[in-house]
Amino acid sequence: MKRTHTSMWMAALIGLPLLVGGCAELEQDLRQIHDYLRKLRGRDPAPPPPTPPSTAEIPPAAAAGLSLNGNCVAREESGYAENVRVTVAAGQVRAFDARIDIPKRGSCRYQLAEFRQTKQTPYVELLARSNSACAVRMWQQGDRITVAPTDCEEKCTRGAFEYAWPVQFNAAGGCY
Repeated sequence: MKRTHTSMWMAALIGLPLLVGGCAELEQDLRQIHDYLRKLRGRDPAPPPPTPPSTAEIPPAAAAGLSLNGNCVAREESGYAENVRVTVAAGQVRAFDARIDIPKRGSCRYQLAEFRQTKQTPYVELLARSNSACAVRMWQQGDRITVAPTDCEEKCTRGAFEYAWPVQFNAAGGCY
């Protein structure tokens, strides 16, 4: 029997969906076999990652701005001493005067008049008016409030800044 082009095209059109459908089933079967083998080897497929939150959640305290009326006067047995007074209301620094004495190294002194405030939330930032890299940052984590000078060698006697630690307050305003 002689086939015509029309009958060959008809057979191809009918057979194509069957062939494609068979491939999809074959792919599914192969995927199931592959997952089963992984499971037998102790390698279950990783669960899908959790979906990220739709918006970042900022703690209410950070959104409202830092508030602190702190006075920390402390001296360690080694002679390391800090005398820091700071007042911050809703992220706005009202007063800042700090002196840190490091035994056999010198001292550091920070006064609000030497800084300009550049940030209020989520942390407070004061930058030196001298346009140097000196900055003082203040932030709260739980009941601990940290006052941390960075790159402020100019506010210290020679070599003292490398030994100065950040000052920490409790939520009531005392030394931590």
